[in-house]
Order: sequence, then C-alpha cells, then structure tokens
Amino acid sequence: MAKSRKPPSDDLDRYFSDPEYRRRKKRQTEKRKFKFPKHSWVYAVSAVVLIGLLAGFVSYLFSGLPSLERIENPKPELATKVYSVDGEVLDQYFIKNRSQVQLSEISPNAITALIATEDKDFYSHWGVDAVRFIKAMVKNVISLSFARGEGASTITMQLSRNLYLGHNDRHVFDTVTRKIREFITAIQLERNFTKDEILTFYLNVVYFGRGSYGIASASQIYFGKGPGDLRVPEAAMLIAMLKGPALYDPTNHPERAVGRRNLVISQMEKYDLISHQEAEQARQEPIQLRIEDASGPAGIAPHFVEYVRQQLMEKAEKYGFDIYRDGISVYTTLDSRMQAHANQAVAEHLATYQKLFDGMWD
Repeated sequence: MAKSRKPPSDDLDRYFSDPEYRRRKKRQTEKRKFKFPKHSWVYAVSAVVLIGLLAGFVSYLFSGLPSLERIENPKPELATKVYSVDGEVLDQYFIKNRSQVQLSEISPNAITALIATEDKDFYSHWGVDAVRFIKAMVKNVISLSFARGEGASTITMQLSRNLYLGHNDRHVFDTVTRKIREFITAIQLERNFTKDEILTFYLNVVYFGRGSYGIASASQIYFGKGPGDLRVPEAAMLIAMLKGPALYDPTNHPERAVGRRNLVISQMEKYDLISHQEAEQARQEPIQLRIEDASGPAGIAPHFVEYVRQQLMEKAEKYGFDIYRDGISVYTTLDSRMQAHANQAVAEHLATYQKLFDGMWD
C-alpha cells in the first residue's frame, strides 16, 4: 500500500508561488545576518576620538624632540676668555659661565663619584634603564607627583634634558612627555657617541650652583683649582650638589652639604671605587672652600678688557660669532706681570699724592 504524500505547508506554498513574499523573507534573513550592536555608533565615534588623541599626542611628542643634526652637533654655551701674553686669564664674557674640558682633564675622583651616585650601570646600559623607567613612570603617575617621585634617569637621559629639553614642567602631563622625550633622545645620543664622550658632555654641561656651569667652572669657583686636581672629598662635594645646587650649597647649608657629600663617598665605597680607608678619611674631612666670584677674574686691566670687548663686538657683527656663547679664546699683547707692577706703582703714587693733598688742607 503506497504511503500518502504530506501536503506542503501554507508557508512553503506561498514561498514558491509569491515572488514578493520570497523577497521579503530574503530581506529578513539578511537583516538577521548583518545586525549591528544597538549602540555601535558610540563605539565607532569613541574609537575615532581615541585614535585622534593618540595621533595628536604622538605628533606633539615628536615635535619637541631635537633634530638629528642638533644631536650630532651639540653646542653648549661657552664663555669667551681673554688671555694675557703670559697666559693669564684677564677676563671672561659669558651668559653662562662654562668652560669646556676633555675627560682626560677631569679628576677620576669626579668621574667615579658621578657614576656611583647617578648611574652605576652607565657603562652597561644602552642609554636607558627600561625596567626602572617604567616602574618610576607608573609610581609617579599613580601618585600624580614628579617633584619627589621616582627618578630613574640615567646619565644619558639627564644629558638629554640639560642639552636639549630643559626642565620647565608645569604639571604631570608635561613631566610625562619630557620623560618620554628624554628616553628617545638618550637612545639617539648613545647611537651617536661613545660612553666617554657622553660623560664629557655631561660634566661640561650640568649646573653646579653659584653661576657655574660645567665642572671646570665649578672646581675653580668652589675650590680655586682645575678639575684635574679635585680630591675625593672635593669631587664628592661637587657631585653631591647636582641633586640641588641651592639646597646643598656648602656655604649656605654646610651641614646638609656634608651629609650629602658623605652619601656620595659611601656610594663610591659601596661599589669598590675607593677603599674603606679612603672613604673614612674623606668623610671625616671638613669642607674646605675657596669661593671665587662667578662673574670671572677680578681683573688687573678692566679698561683694557673692556676695549677688547668693544673690538670683538664690532667684529662679531661682521663675521657672525657670539662672544657670549661661542667660547672664543682671545690672546692679547698685555703682560699681566708688567700690568701688576704698573698698578702697584700707580697705587703707591696715589697714596703719596693723597697725603700731600691732605697736608694742603690741614
């Protein structure tokens, strides 16, 4: 007995018999297939805004970076020096009192003090300590403070700030941006210069207080000697001041300065850069200063050096140099020894004439 066929449903009959019904069903299927989230436009707009903000921040970040040419050719402001015929400095012209010296002219005590205190891994990293940097950034952002937060800046990053980027932060955003720029610039510096060259730049650029920029000016102003003659306690004193030249000024804050100096000495001892005996002896030594005026030599021939300055200003306009920034060495025919004798003779005669003048009025 044959089975009876199941009659087709009404819906199936309509599907094959009604073209309009088929089209409607097809549209319904497509709508279900490509249905968007209820608030998809909100997500789309948010994504566009976030991408725009990110692009704007990246553009702002890179707009503040030094050019490759500036990185390859750093030009710190240097003082112009006027020399007598016998090699004495008669005067200096400057905006920043800075003299440039080679690393070989700097005491090893200053170099080891700097590395022990500021960047013990200086010779092994590639310009930044990524782990310390990220930890410091997270801690500082969470605390919303960089004034007393984590630093994590290597010597190379500090050089980036001093040479190119400055330190004029108004709020946390400025500080975060500057830190990232320091990070990028430090890597560029490491790619272009040796470690010794970076150390040389750093010690010639940083500010030590009392108008002294660079270790040559600082050693002369504080101790009346060249940077190559700095002993352990003297070198440690100068490096200690880098944390805050005014805060650790040995004249205004002697106890605080000694404490910070001794911390630097202890760091040198900790990393076996000096012996325990040397460290103990240096810690016990009182600070011995020989403060000089940061404006430069007192001058035995003030009228002469002013004449020289005027002559230089005329030539500077013609030949395109800056006597206050370009670190020019000017050699003159004046003999400081003869000038000193002349000054003494004038002083003696003036004293004699003053007595004669006073006698006329008695």
